[in-house]
Amino acid sequence: MERYLGALLIVMTSFLFQQGWMGTVVLAEAPGNQPVVNDSLPASQPLHTESRFSEKLEESREIIAKSIVYQDDPQVDAEIEKVIDEGVDGKKTIITKVTYFEGKPWKREVISTEVTIPKDKQILRGTKIVWKSIQTPEGEIRYWKKMRVYATHYDSRCPGCNEWTAIGMKAGKGVIAVDPKVINLRSKIYVPGYGVAVAGDTGGAIKGNIIDLGFDDARIAGWRARFIDIYLL
Repeated sequence: MERYLGALLIVMTSFLFQQGWMGTVVLAEAPGNQPVVNDSLPASQPLHTESRFSEKLEESREIIAKSIVYQDDPQVDAEIEKVIDEGVDGKKTIITKVTYFEGKPWKREVISTEVTIPKDKQILRGTKIVWKSIQTPEGEIRYWKKMRVYATHYDSRCPGCNEWTAIGMKAGKGVIAVDPKVINLRSKIYVPGYGVAVAGDTGGAIKGNIIDLGFDDARIAGWRARFIDIYLL
């Protein structure tokens, strides 16, 4: 009986479609043949998947050291230095987007770079020569400027050193390395405990008020690095 009714329904539906009498027909399922519907996820609920990629922004900062600029004044005693403006260090800020894959860095991309220009430190430096004198074990010495410096020592055997200095002098006792921005090359200088020397060399680590005393053999020189007053002759 069920087979007969099913066949009859199919014939009637086909006939109605041919006659144009039906727009939409929903066929009834035969008993025992209902379709299986997966109702574990509602149709209105979006499907979410977890990505193996993640992103994070990193900020790095770098200090840009301020420079020191000297303003020479011929009306002021050469021993006098006065800070006019302390200046301000600059900085460089970099924002980087880091992409991670499964927790490990995969790609880095610079998003922005911001630079703050440093402001120079301004120092008034007197250049007026006023001769003075000092008593030393070597006798009276006349000088025009006294400076406080940190004095180290070296010889031609040190790493990066050689037999000849930056101005072509033979390295050794009586020749010292200076920063040319602070002490002019070829200047004569009296160093207590060392003697009279010529500023005849330079060095990568010799910056500002640092000098390096030359010796024939630094191993037996007996010099201990320290702050000391020197005299420009």
